[in-house]
Amino acid sequence: MPVTLPPLREHLSPNASSRRGTVPYLVVLHRPVGSYRGAEATLVDPRPENPDEAVSAHLLTNSNREAVQLVPWDRKAWTCRAFNSASYNLEIDDDAWNGNDAAALATAARVTAFLCKRTGIPPQWTRDPANVPGVCRHYDLGRAGGGHTDPTTDANTWRHFMDLTRREHERDGFRPAWGVGVLHRIDV
Repeated sequence: MPVTLPPLREHLSPNASSRRGTVPYLVVLHRPVGSYRGAEATLVDPRPENPDEAVSAHLLTNSNREAVQLVPWDRKAWTCRAFNSASYNLEIDDDAWNGNDAAALATAARVTAFLCKRTGIPPQWTRDPANVPGVCRHYDLGRAGGGHTDPTTDANTWRHFMDLTRREHERDGFRPAWGVGVLHRIDV
């Protein structure tokens, strides 16, 4: 059965800001901590205990059942420090990465391929995210991205995900729009 974009609802986070004219050239994948509802609550919390820890993301998935958009595409999510303005940020649930939910990983690939198709971002793993457009893990951003190890440090899992993303990109058939906010195309 072909993979589709999941139903999408909006729960806009106050933790967002202007990209100040920057056109994103990266799709960065993350892995939330905890449950879907708990991660959603964290990503929209305007007053965490430490104000420097206010976070958000563009999208959070719950397997292939649903996704919630937290930040409009044309706004900056607060999730990967030096790369916030330059990226679209997707929080993909744990079971996609730990091998417990193949449908969740396939859905994440479809969402990533959609963003690549609509923006011109190449559906390839960029190992030089400071200079080369593409898709990467939060882990690939290193210290400038906050020094996180999500969504996976397993290179085989990541390669498999990128293969799925390329196949979905080639399959195409995407709807014209999905979610709120403008998706800008990069110059390649």
